[in-house]
Amino acid sequence: MKILQLGKAYPPANLGGVEVVIQLLCEGLNKKGVYCDALGVNDKREFKKENGVNGGIVYRAKLIVKAFSTLLSLNIIYLLKKIRKEYDIIHIHAPDPMSALALLLVNPKAHIVLHWHSDILRQKLMLFFFSPIQRWLLNRVDIIIVTSPNYAAGSVALQRHAHKIKILPIGIDVDDHLHEEEGCNIRDRYTGKKIVFSLGRLAYYKGYEYLVKAAKYLPDNIVIIIAGEGNERKKIELLIAENKLDDKVQLLGKVSDKVKTNLFRQCDVFALSSIFKTEAYAIVQVEAMAYGKPIVSTRIPGSGVDWVNQNGETGITVSIRDERALAEAVIQILANDDHYKVLSAQARKRYEAYFTLSKMIDDVVFLYNQLLKKE
Repeated sequence: MKILQLGKAYPPANLGGVEVVIQLLCEGLNKKGVYCDALGVNDKREFKKENGVNGGIVYRAKLIVKAFSTLLSLNIIYLLKKIRKEYDIIHIHAPDPMSALALLLVNPKAHIVLHWHSDILRQKLMLFFFSPIQRWLLNRVDIIIVTSPNYAAGSVALQRHAHKIKILPIGIDVDDHLHEEEGCNIRDRYTGKKIVFSLGRLAYYKGYEYLVKAAKYLPDNIVIIIAGEGNERKKIELLIAENKLDDKVQLLGKVSDKVKTNLFRQCDVFALSSIFKTEAYAIVQVEAMAYGKPIVSTRIPGSGVDWVNQNGETGITVSIRDERALAEAVIQILANDDHYKVLSAQARKRYEAYFTLSKMIDDVVFLYNQLLKKE
């Protein structure tokens, strides 16, 4: 069995949640003995062919230009046409109009698995022109993987294709980090305080303004630490200054993996304040669960965020755009040590049951095998 992961890009180019999943699948499948290559667009105007970490090849097609969040490339069409006959299954990751167009033009005979990470939500003009290709893709594929039942039920585009849908949660592996030697002690800087940690791009859909304003309703012994960079940073910094919250909200910017690991280890609660369905899943919640951290997250209509974090089991979910509710949820989780320990244990238990990397790899291999058995 030979697999090709086809998508927008491959890390570290254009690093985002979808690209991380492509990398996890490639490395995990090759480690398991299932041959897997990857094809995406480079973030530079040059073609690259590299060896994968655990085997396989990573093809980075030459970029022409980036437009409407899409990496445009003629080279990806040429490369797909050149290598298409090598694979039993092509596993394409959406949304990405460029790789979908390449698949349409090449139209390989291989089985097609579509990994539907998210609907196209903001780029309405692009969606108008892309819709015919999207319809072709949905009709052409054999299986549609969706990361949560919530998202499958809430996606209008998928409703006619419900018979093809398989739910496959994104899984990660942090156990190696759990056993690493401790790095710097974050708590030395926040003696006597409880730490609420949030991690992500400072982007419009993350709703960080509501998490910042939630600090006004938190007692002085609770501090919010936000790690990540993005184009909303100046807006958030201004909000912190205007509300005199410098002592209660800290922006760390981009942090190293080691610092991120320490923050997950040493925080008390993980918070996710996202407000738009663009946040389809939030892998960071899975990371928090792996470290046994209760989560405060939002209920976004049609999103899988509140399926990952189960209200009352692994944390608390609240309405979007409600800073007071965010604060009250944090206070509630931290109010009782015994209840906190129960939430913490259940978070780790849910991670082990649904969200490990080994489970995701086993499940996707099972789907591949079922597909090939139909021949």
